[in-house]
Amino acid sequence: MAQKGRAYVFGNGEWKANPIHGADLAAVCVDAIEKSEQEIKVGGPETLTHNEIAKIAFQTLAKYPQIIHIPDWARVTILKLVRIFTGSKVYGPLEFFLTVMAMDMIAPEYGKHTLHEYFAGLKDSSA
Repeated sequence: MAQKGRAYVFGNGEWKANPIHGADLAAVCVDAIEKSEQEIKVGGPETLTHNEIAKIAFQTLAKYPQIIHIPDWARVTILKLVRIFTGSKVYGPLEFFLTVMAMDMIAPEYGKHTLHEYFAGLKDSSA
């Protein structure tokens, strides 16, 4: 979205998440092989709001941040309409995505790979 000049977030953009890099998650998975835990809660090394994530993307591209806030009623309306007019193969994944975009998704912080580094790597690989 930042490459196209606008990022869209639901609500006021203050929902939080701590995305984890695949390499950090892989290390957790390997360590878990010898453990008896059924569930391991893990997130990336930094907790950010959706607004902050968008700003990092724009900063990486050296672009002015244009963040559009979509009211939550629009998200709820989309969910209701999609449920009526599509099957579960479309509705299920969309419901998951639209639901998690309207809640905090925070787990214990782990790892060393930051979102800024990840975005910078994407920028470098597309150049």
